[in-house]
Amino acid sequence: MGILNIIKKKTGNSSHKSAELRKQQTEKLLKKLNVPFIDHLPLIEEEDEVKIRTAQEIAERILILTYLNYILEVPEEKEKVINFLESNNLWNKVSNEEKVLFKKSDLTEQESINISWRSEAIWILLWALNKVDNLELPIDQANINEIVSKLPNFLSDPTDFIENAEVRPTSEILDISDLTYRLHWAARNAYFNNQPMPANLNLSIIIERHYAINWVTYYADDWDEITTDT
Repeated sequence: MGILNIIKKKTGNSSHKSAELRKQQTEKLLKKLNVPFIDHLPLIEEEDEVKIRTAQEIAERILILTYLNYILEVPEEKEKVINFLESNNLWNKVSNEEKVLFKKSDLTEQESINISWRSEAIWILLWALNKVDNLELPIDQANINEIVSKLPNFLSDPTDFIENAEVRPTSEILDISDLTYRLHWAARNAYFNNQPMPANLNLSIIIERHYAINWVTYYADDWDEITTDT
């Protein structure tokens, strides 16, 4: 059972809830999972105030991140991938920092690691488009084969994937946003205090999910400018 289903089961599937109620529901779940939290961690956005990316924007971002991961593994096909992105009106959606990575002849070890971890961002973005039914706790890394199975064939026309994408209800996105935010605090607190990671959480997975969900909820206009403060 995914974490969203747990939230629904325990609290009811309300189509609209206040940020305060969402925080309270998240904290009840965290308590059940034995994950620490602090009461004074701020609220996230209210449902009637938040802005959500369109399904098409999310689908485009999934493809960009996927092809960036691909050239990490097959760098000799960079030009082919860039031409594909340009011909499908995706290159202009690639962030400035990503364009540098796409074109760079030799990536540093840290750049390669950072790109690889973006698979976790892809996974939660697929969830946001209902391509992933159950979003589990951020413990185990996303399976690349599962990601690929939910995408158009390599270098095939992405039009249907983009135009037919449907985004989840705002309430569900904010439920996961709130939970990810508070899980991030707990995992970061454990890391910096050299404590065991609660509930076997994976901080790197949480960071990528937090980054992606904050992009979905417009923490900044540009992908490169997203923050994950706790």
